[in-house]
Amino acid sequence: MDIAAQQGYQGEMREDSNYARVIAGGSLAEGIAGAAAVALAIIALAGIMPRFLLSIATILVGAAFLFESGAISSRIGSIYRDVGKGHTVSEIGGGVTAEFIAGLTGVALGILALIGIVPLTLIPVAVIVFGASLLIGSTVTGRINSYIATSQYPEGHALRSITNDALMAASGVQVLIGLGAIVLGILALIGYNPLVLSLVAVLCVGVADLLSGTAISSRFMGVFRR
Repeated sequence: MDIAAQQGYQGEMREDSNYARVIAGGSLAEGIAGAAAVALAIIALAGIMPRFLLSIATILVGAAFLFESGAISSRIGSIYRDVGKGHTVSEIGGGVTAEFIAGLTGVALGILALIGIVPLTLIPVAVIVFGASLLIGSTVTGRINSYIATSQYPEGHALRSITNDALMAASGVQVLIGLGAIVLGILALIGYNPLVLSLVAVLCVGVADLLSGTAISSRFMGVFRR
């Protein structure tokens, strides 16, 4: 291998490592925020400062969506490099926008609820937005993760198929959680035990963030350990 080719190869390897670090870092932050939201929702369901903890958990879930949006943007950069601009990448914008808007909305409404502005109205609205974002973004995110994860294995490799199936299954779980969150948010918004239903919805969305974040971060941690 000549010097120019070797330098090009080393540059590509460094770029792969940088993408992996950013993706893993954003996804890990998403998983941590999701785990914290789950813990707070469980404590609140046990009757300990439920309204206060619900507001904090909503802010954490919003932060998890923002972290996920950043991680998705990094994954898009990896796909740009591999496949270039085109149909595959153009479909992703909707998913990124949905995650980002849901994150901003959740953080803003959670803060307003935390300072006492109609919390049992604003948080169900945030929950509905979270659920809608999961529905919009789950398919797109699943395709991105599947493309990047399976591209590391040759065609026909057993782990390629296993990884793809696992990521698609996770995407399906997100769809179910998104639907559940929307239903719970609507019921809470019209007055059916809004505190408990909002807590359950935030708990479910937090679990989705936890599973998504830890699955992707653990997968990409291995790229820069090699």
